[in-house]
Amino acid sequence: MEGEIFEDHREDIECYIAEFNGEEAGIVSFSHEKWHNVLRINDIHIDQSRQHKGIGSKLMALVKKRAAEIGVRAIVLETQTSNFPAIQFYRKHGFHLIGCDLISYSNKDIEKREVRVEMGLVLET
Repeated sequence: MEGEIFEDHREDIECYIAEFNGEEAGIVSFSHEKWHNVLRINDIHIDQSRQHKGIGSKLMALVKKRAAEIGVRAIVLETQTSNFPAIQFYRKHGFHLIGCDLISYSNKDIEKREVRVEMGLVLET
């Protein structure tokens, strides 16, 4: 029954694994949010021992390629103000701050210095 109620709202998720020297080095997953035609990066993670080797940039290039193929108007993602390296990575790849949520994780996100931020990259259509 639950599947029948929510089936139309479930988004398809694409997931890709990056390998380095035959070992899993990173992963990215994203979904096309059709209701507003954006691609949402759900997760991007590079194994700590494999960081700074261009793997994250290659995964981001793959996301941008898929976004163009699908024809979305933007790519969006969520991170936290406490994750400065991730924010710098996203900015390097053209993302900008598009919003924030001051109580996403708790009622004391500001005091904990972990505010949810949305970042986005507007694409040419």
